[in-house]
Amino acid sequence: MSPSTPIKKFAVNGQLFEEEEPSNDDEEECLETRETELATLESHKQFQNSISRFSFTGSSSNHSPVHARATAASPSMTLKSSSQSTIAPPTTSPRKRPRTLLTPPTAEDASPSKKPAKRKKPARRYSSPGVYSHLNNLNDCISESLDIIFCGINPGQRSAEIGHHFGHPSNHFWKCLHLSGLTPDRIPPTEDFTLPERYQLGLTNIVERPTAEATELKDSEFKEGIAPFLSKLARYRPRIACFIGLRTGRIVLDYVMRSRPKAERPSFRPGLQPYKLVHSRTDNHEAGQETLFYCIPSTSGKTQGYQIPDKVKMFTQLGADLAMVKKGDLFTTGFLKIVPPDDNEEQASQPQDVP
Repeated sequence: MSPSTPIKKFAVNGQLFEEEEPSNDDEEECLETRETELATLESHKQFQNSISRFSFTGSSSNHSPVHARATAASPSMTLKSSSQSTIAPPTTSPRKRPRTLLTPPTAEDASPSKKPAKRKKPARRYSSPGVYSHLNNLNDCISESLDIIFCGINPGQRSAEIGHHFGHPSNHFWKCLHLSGLTPDRIPPTEDFTLPERYQLGLTNIVERPTAEATELKDSEFKEGIAPFLSKLARYRPRIACFIGLRTGRIVLDYVMRSRPKAERPSFRPGLQPYKLVHSRTDNHEAGQETLFYCIPSTSGKTQGYQIPDKVKMFTQLGADLAMVKKGDLFTTGFLKIVPPDDNEEQASQPQDVP
């Protein structure tokens, strides 16, 4: 014990003890040591608290998500000494599970007993006339000097069964006829025979025999029906003959243009066709009367590529062109002239160019 060191005396249980009082340097060193120990203890305590947030054993409320958020929002865990020095607690970042992207279940995954998607039925192939020999042919609904004669492909199976044109419920013909303004009311198929007298409209077909689908016919059957159809037009002399079916329009166009080289033949388009039938003079009719030709897609509900609004638009244009024909405002001087076949001979007509 040095003589300059101050002595501190104190009694414990009646006994006198002496102890050297620490110097200022020792006192500051002791204070820093205590602060370091406190900071270490506090760091360990905060570290244990942070670990406890991720402990999910048991059902204690201290481990609930609410408690975890409350612990995370607690005051800062930084300790400051008298000299404003900062001791940061040890930080740990627990490993997070990889993020999983949830995709909504599809309709197929929703039901374990899902049904396979319906496959589109392939088109029917050619069927001989004997397949539908039990069905009857349809009668034409026509008369002389009509505004329009509609020429279908052939009677469908349903039409042949009920004995009326465009008789299948899914067929759009009667709906398009009404929505386009060609008839003020929607006519049911069972009243098809009233069209000539009530609305100056007629109905016939290019092929007489019925089938379930038009794909069951050969192109040769279309060609065989052209001459009788032209003879029918020469007799009844409508202003316009309208094909219901693009296949019919293409085959008839190739037929009437057969005398021209293929490079000079016009390409087929729906609507007004580039040829006309010029009628000869008779006792009841003057020479020079014409029948124009039109083509509209099939009104069958199975037709792809043309919806009801598209068909109604074409029917509406047909009505507009009919109005121009009646007024004499539709000029056809550049159209190919067709000579009607002889009524006594079922032979193809010979097309002639207009001079």
